[in-house]
Amino acid sequence: MRYRSVIDMHVVNRMQAFGWQPIMGAISLLLVLAIGAIVGSQGPEARAGMYEGMTWNGAIFALLGPMIGYGFTSMGQYFPLALGLGLTRREFATGVSLVFLANAVVYSVVITIGKIIEVATGGFGLQIRFFDVFYTGTGPAWQTLIQTFLLILGVLFLGAAITAAYLRFGQAFLWIAGAVLAVLAVALLAGIILLDGFGSGLLDVLTMGWGPWMAVITVIGAASAGVWLLLVRRTQTR
Repeated sequence: MRYRSVIDMHVVNRMQAFGWQPIMGAISLLLVLAIGAIVGSQGPEARAGMYEGMTWNGAIFALLGPMIGYGFTSMGQYFPLALGLGLTRREFATGVSLVFLANAVVYSVVITIGKIIEVATGGFGLQIRFFDVFYTGTGPAWQTLIQTFLLILGVLFLGAAITAAYLRFGQAFLWIAGAVLAVLAVALLAGIILLDGFGSGLLDVLTMGWGPWMAVITVIGAASAGVWLLLVRRTQTR
């Protein structure tokens, strides 16, 4: 039951745990509403164009953004502390997994409820998009719930895995990972420029349906979780 100590570590700072996220999300929503009111005053065509364009609105990351760094913080800050307090690596992994799962559940439910209200009120009466965007899913509410849950959980475990790899292998991991990403980027660019049909094929992959994309996110999240669990057993604190 000592995994509860790991959970306590994550929530002892109330603002960091669940304070700044809703505050920044509310500020971002107010800004989007202000933009909607200004653009909406220009007439129906302007409102329609804004509504379509806001499909790609990234303001939701004011709420989701802290989740990106939460996985890094869990390993970089709380892992050494947990071992210093005498907790086992298994207890740490259990506690962190529960924290990640709770965050994914809570925020996916909040975003889904926000989307339902947003869609029902016609973009809060201003034809804006904040919750009903590409990143959280523009389909039915149940798709938003699943997509947001998988996205948050996957990002949390990916951040934890990256930090664990850095703690285990040091800067060599960063150099190798950076080199691999650079090679992949150059290979994709070369394929688009030099190979006929490569660009259109890549576009087809990027625009595949919701189901296949959820499968991709699930695989990435599961692989990240597996790598993290493996490295937690072998990682030394620095």
